[in-house]
Amino acid sequence: MSSIAAQVAERFAAARTDAGLLKAGLYVEEVAALAYDAAADGPLTGEDRAQALRFAGHEREHADVFETMLFALTVPVREHATEADLQELIPGLRRARREEALAQLAELEGAAIAGYQQLGRRLRALDALRSVATVMAGGAQHLVVLRSALRDEPVTRPFESGR
Repeated sequence: MSSIAAQVAERFAAARTDAGLLKAGLYVEEVAALAYDAAADGPLTGEDRAQALRFAGHEREHADVFETMLFALTVPVREHATEADLQELIPGLRRARREEALAQLAELEGAAIAGYQQLGRRLRALDALRSVATVMAGGAQHLVVLRSALRDEPVTRPFESGR
């Protein structure tokens, strides 16, 4: 397991409550938004850059979903992911080559999907599952686009396994 996947998996595994699981999801989505913005500011150009900026917006919307679910559990969100969190999870993303940046983004999406699968099995607040599934499906769509850009086959595997 790579560093990105291992760190994301650890964050979900360490969560002991519904609030902890949802905070892990919030963190991953916020870091993903920062990562797409960083890739757009760094190695990606043209259509890749435009796609990264769109995906950053999607990730911010996904983060909003997790924050709303936390508020529904009456859990205030006091911490948000920062540039330091991005640097810890994906160091050097802004300086990466195009293929390396896309691969790192794909790895982050795959790790998030795997985390959401774990979250779905452990979450006690069943009414939140629909929202988690929607976010996970969005991540799988991102992963398909990233794999296509990398010419990684089969591009549809994320819909089946999150990998």
